[in-house]
Amino acid sequence: MSTTTVRPRLHLQSRYTRNQAYGRPPQVTGMPDLEQNRLGIFWRPIIDMADSPFAPMRLRLIQHISGWLAEPAAGHVSWFARIGFPEFRRQVLAHAGLTRYACRTPAGLPAELRTPQWQLLVDRLDDYDRLDDGTRALVVFHVAQLSFCEYAADLAGVVRPTGDPARDRLAYEVARVTARVPGRVRTALSVFAELATTAADRRLALAACAQGISHAIRGGDDTELAETFTTYATALHAGDLDDWHGHLVRSRYHRAVALLRLIQRRPVEMRAEVTTALYHGNLLYTDGLGGTDRLVADENRRIILESQIKAAARAAGGETTAQLRGFCEALYALDPYCQNALLVIGDGYATAGQFAEAAGWYTRAGELGTAGGAYGWYRAGQCFDLLGDVGSAVNAMGRCLELDTTAVEPGAYLAARQK
Repeated sequence: MSTTTVRPRLHLQSRYTRNQAYGRPPQVTGMPDLEQNRLGIFWRPIIDMADSPFAPMRLRLIQHISGWLAEPAAGHVSWFARIGFPEFRRQVLAHAGLTRYACRTPAGLPAELRTPQWQLLVDRLDDYDRLDDGTRALVVFHVAQLSFCEYAADLAGVVRPTGDPARDRLAYEVARVTARVPGRVRTALSVFAELATTAADRRLALAACAQGISHAIRGGDDTELAETFTTYATALHAGDLDDWHGHLVRSRYHRAVALLRLIQRRPVEMRAEVTTALYHGNLLYTDGLGGTDRLVADENRRIILESQIKAAARAAGGETTAQLRGFCEALYALDPYCQNALLVIGDGYATAGQFAEAAGWYTRAGELGTAGGAYGWYRAGQCFDLLGDVGSAVNAMGRCLELDTTAVEPGAYLAARQK
């Protein structure tokens, strides 16, 4: 089995349709308070910014940015890649029964619920107009990590590049957040295009090319615009970027191009881009690497692993089941409590036709609540159904509906089983 070549066999719908435009998470009541709350333990950093050893990597980074905001004169710059999704915190609080922590802005959290880290953020937001551009960039990214994306974008407004390194960095971070807000991706893409063609820091210019490619695709499958960003990157002579951060942004750029080639159904080129991304990512692991740089390298590595699993799932490329399992095990080792990682791992096993194992991973994702958890239960239900375990499938589809009552296919499945 370990030497069998993988043939994509993901006979699952990854997402269900909804009977409303947006899902509405049911609010659970009567749950334990934060210190004893099961979901709170996993999502603690996004709730009140306290740390938790069981939080996903993206949320553990919140502590680092908070520490940097405590010493703004130090001039820290964030190279973290992943930011929050709009309204994600609201989903967590609704499913955990912790709605007293709900707020539309960081300042809206009641004073008695604020940790010192949360109060520090509120203080920096109060002083936002008096902060330097570098600190503003950290504040915008930090607020977005907590999923207040629209608030962060409105706070900063549209920031255009000027050629000044700090202002260009601020423009880049604001554009990344703006691209997350529904209906604003075109504004963000215009900023990325300016940065790609005018930024004096070629690392930032290439990072903007990567962002431009990704958001051109995700914002409407605009592959023509995405190709324009590859043209910008070629003009940068990115091969000259051989310092540590140069390899980082080159890895990110090739990951983005791999996604573009996947959308274009060019699997051979897609895999070549993933290989190149991995090459540059591996160069980040220098002797003595530690601290924040190690976290940045690990974050980059985990995203590449996701790309490798998705590549195997969507386009046959000669991977063996042993290799695919290796990707899954490595991803889990890097980020064991990340819901998205658990979903991707489940997809990996489903690709290999190992539906019982896939169901186990999807179930673990489902147990973490939120919309991602609803998708996890839905995929688990399909796996159980394929295995002939209708009782477990019914349970999984029901658990999906408990997280998102607007889910159409899970509701139809349950209704059909009661006739």
